[in-house]
Amino acid sequence: MLASNRELSQLTDLDFHLFNEGSHKRLYQKFGAHTGSVDGRTGTHFAVWAPNAERVSVVGDFNDWKPNRHPLQVRNDSGVWEGFILG
Repeated sequence: MLASNRELSQLTDLDFHLFNEGSHKRLYQKFGAHTGSVDGRTGTHFAVWAPNAERVSVVGDFNDWKPNRHPLQVRNDSGVWEGFILG
């Protein structure tokens, strides 16, 4: 299950400001895959910068390599795609 609303985002407005400015010094803590929990439910947060992508998905053995099962959501016009996958 993918929770995709903005409340689950690990990226703040300050993160986007620093990213766009080119001065974010801890992007490794925000981009990529990071385990965590939201509302007591564990899962993994994913975030990537893919400004020219039309869609981005997380695929693997866990979802039979089907890209439509865990699509990420683009944040505004930033080119950043993110999502939180439960489990």
